[in-house]
Amino acid sequence: MNQVYLWSVALLTTVIAVSTLYRLWSERYRLAKEDLNDEDRAFAWRLVVFVIFPLFVFLDLRATTVTTEFLGGFIKNFTYGIIWYEAFPAALQEKFITPAMFSGEVVQCVLALILLPALLFRPHPFLSTVIGYTAAFVLGLNFIAEPILSLVGFGGSKWALAMSVGAANARLPLVLVHAAFAGLYLLVVRSARMRLWFSELTRPEASDELRRAISTWHASPESAKLAFRVGLLYDRAGLRRQARKLLSRLKSEYRHPLYANFLEGILAYRRREYKKARQAFLLTADFPPVDGELKATLLAAAACSAFAEGELIQAINLSERALEFDDQCLVARMVKVDVFLRQGKKEKAGEEILVAMRMGLTLDLENKVPLDTDRAFECLISAEKATVGERTLVSSKRRN
Repeated sequence: MNQVYLWSVALLTTVIAVSTLYRLWSERYRLAKEDLNDEDRAFAWRLVVFVIFPLFVFLDLRATTVTTEFLGGFIKNFTYGIIWYEAFPAALQEKFITPAMFSGEVVQCVLALILLPALLFRPHPFLSTVIGYTAAFVLGLNFIAEPILSLVGFGGSKWALAMSVGAANARLPLVLVHAAFAGLYLLVVRSARMRLWFSELTRPEASDELRRAISTWHASPESAKLAFRVGLLYDRAGLRRQARKLLSRLKSEYRHPLYANFLEGILAYRRREYKKARQAFLLTADFPPVDGELKATLLAAAACSAFAEGELIQAINLSERALEFDDQCLVARMVKVDVFLRQGKKEKAGEEILVAMRMGLTLDLENKVPLDTDRAFECLISAEKATVGERTLVSSKRRN
């Protein structure tokens, strides 16, 4: 039964690996992109897990097999040639063969670390992403995931041997070494500077813009608008933890609910918390200065969230509301197309696409789902300026 299971997993992995390699060739335009979106990064993860990592596993198995056989044969021949006690070779095997089982893990980790210096030469964003994901995945699996799985009974044979009674002399050093490397790994991965540096390699345009925005914000730290802009750029650069911290400051320190709801909706959508995202977008759309194109954009974002949540009726209703404020809102029309296709209404979906094409819309949704943050930010700032101007004019008339 175990053999059938292993062969089934191997066959499935091979099929996915071949499919990934085919997509790598057919979608090779991703390799030349300077600004990677979420789909590109998801494809990079797939390439790492199903193509690159199996090669690491093969090297792990070969290194473990060769090292174990070599040490086993050496110990057996050496001890039998000198001492005629059969118990002594067994003791030596417990002492030396158990650590040898982890030679494959050492090979994997060393190869992952060898890849990292290539990042110092700032390769292309897609290649940088693949290298970084490979190192993070391999090191995290060996130092954290596999030891934890072994504690709950799903570890590999090497961990079963290491945790056996006969290997007690190697158990404590093994645990201490893995704990030390796991702590160092988490410290590096969660470092804000390291994440910003990796973002500069994989998303250079967003990171450059983020650095300029941070510099401007530090010059005027009291500005909620600049803080809001930095939060949006944190999200675009992939620094979601920093974006969440800035969201907390917008709520508590700046006390600006409009900016806070807008940013919360985007971050919730990224975390696939679609119900929370929809509520945040609707709250933002209900603010007095929000109207026209901006209101349509926010309602369309709420429609995206509803569709992702599976609420088709809500999605179509929100899309219709969005089109009432801006008939050329592409996201709203494409949500309607998706809803009609999900409902099997292909003719209505085709009609929506034809209407969008007659309006001259390009049907390009890259970096526009659930909304185009740059355009929405511009509309939001313009709406706030107009509102402030109207209030100033009204107050001056009252004085006169």
